[in-house]
Amino acid sequence: MTDRETYAPLRFFEYDHRPGSYCLMLTDDRMVEVDEVFEAAGQDNGGYGWEAVARSAVRSRAPQLEGRFRYDPEAGMFVAYGQDAEALRELGALLSAAFRDRPTLRELIDAAEPDWFD
Repeated sequence: MTDRETYAPLRFFEYDHRPGSYCLMLTDDRMVEVDEVFEAAGQDNGGYGWEAVARSAVRSRAPQLEGRFRYDPEAGMFVAYGQDAEALRELGALLSAAFRDRPTLRELIDAAEPDWFD
């Protein structure tokens, strides 16, 4: 099961090799579309930057999601994963909305802890 539409540009899927484990992913080929928002905030856009955005969104908009999944970003890819599909879907909705709304994305970047971008 892969959903490329609901949370676009993020993809939500169940791991083939681990049934019952789910992933929410954003790759760098789509991240570049919002480079200017990160640059204006003085931050790097990439997997770690999107982890910071995700943490900020959870803290400020969906604290009920805290601890229900884990992050595993790389420089060119954001990944959140776990067994709680509903929590990852909620995160997907938050991040997809922020991706499409530049002021919201900037607000989440600005509200993130600086060390979350490392």
